[in-house]
Amino acid sequence: KNLLEERFKANKTPSTDNCQQIAKEINENRKNKNKGKGGSTFSLTGKQIKFWFDHRRRIHNHGTYKPLKPGSRSMKKAGQKSGQGAMALSKSMKDDFRNGLQQLAAAGLPAHSPMSAGMAAAAAVSTAAAAGASGSGEASTSAPASDPLTSLPHWMHSFQLLPLMSTMKYATYTPGTVIIKNGELSDDLYFLLKGHVKVIDLNNNEIATLEQGSFFGEMGVIDKGPRTATVVAAAHCHAFVMSGEVARDMLMCEPSVSKDVVDQATSRLLDLLKAYETSPASRLIGTNILKYNVYKPGHVVIKEGEFTDDFYFLSKGSVAITKQGSVISKLSQGTFFGEMAALCTGARTTTVTCQEECEVFMLPGDILRMLSKDDPRLKNGLGETLRNVVFARAYDTMMALTDNAVRPTTADIAVSQTTMSADLKLALFQLLKCIHNVTVSI
Repeated sequence: KNLLEERFKANKTPSTDNCQQIAKEINENRKNKNKGKGGSTFSLTGKQIKFWFDHRRRIHNHGTYKPLKPGSRSMKKAGQKSGQGAMALSKSMKDDFRNGLQQLAAAGLPAHSPMSAGMAAAAAVSTAAAAGASGSGEASTSAPASDPLTSLPHWMHSFQLLPLMSTMKYATYTPGTVIIKNGELSDDLYFLLKGHVKVIDLNNNEIATLEQGSFFGEMGVIDKGPRTATVVAAAHCHAFVMSGEVARDMLMCEPSVSKDVVDQATSRLLDLLKAYETSPASRLIGTNILKYNVYKPGHVVIKEGEFTDDFYFLSKGSVAITKQGSVISKLSQGTFFGEMAALCTGARTTTVTCQEECEVFMLPGDILRMLSKDDPRLKNGLGETLRNVVFARAYDTMMALTDNAVRPTTADIAVSQTTMSADLKLALFQLLKCIHNVTVSI
């Protein structure tokens, strides 16, 4: 970004050859920085650099990347003199760009054109990147509060992801349109710019309503399996659509994006499993392998010395882990417990007590062992990560029983959702997805 800003100060209208030279310089810098680190590096082209300069020039001259209507330059200058600045837009323009779709309508391209989405997406990203590089808030103040880009995930404004964002297509959906159908094999990722959609499970129960700024379809991106729910447009919707292949490249490129997307996928999958477990139809069939329970503060979920092997997901609340009266650790929502006896049957080594109202999913230990053995991905991914957690928690238990005056920092890598590594989060999601697939197929 600093290099681009320096070139912009030197020459605001570079030639095509200059843009290609700048792209080559940036690519070489990235290659040198990533040497020895591994991972994938995305190369910029001269066309993308020229695109960035075009929009940076609009921001510099007019405070916005949007093309201006005929005669609006003089109107904008008059507005600046009266103290209104870039916000002095005509009433007709406000009507055209209401509800946060200014970046789409202003592109001047037909709604069905795939290129319009790529241009709008890349323009939005370049706007945010340029604002961050210059250190000023001009770009953010020129956008209205309803602009959906302000509510989209923050990582969509990353300049590093500009080449990927520019591949997105723009789509519109009328009310009642099925955007994603439960059971179909597709892996596109959707970013909702306007409107809202309903999420419906296989029992035709409405699970959630997603508003503008949300993204959905992430489970298909991660798992590449059948869709777990149906998504229906509840109003006129506008969205950016990213192909699953590009979305997976994005997850590999940015670890922070991967964690965010996997967190969202896990949370929504638990909501689906909860709805399925509590559905009257499912209770009547009685085939659910994942049980959902709500426990009050003080409830003992696991008691030291008892012979049980259930594995638990802590969806909400927090629990205390104790052994022989000594407090070992506190686990918060998004994590799990009971893995030691679930993997190797025997007496429970600790007591787990709810510190507040907790929502807990319980998976029988024999089911976990069966899934871990039969599913290659779970065997290689979940088995290894759970063993690491077991060793870390065993270490914490030993340290809690010593006479050391100062307790070391916990070795547990699964104290809460925020402390988990990307690999562990992905392994847990794959386990939940496998449980969902087994549940709905029974």
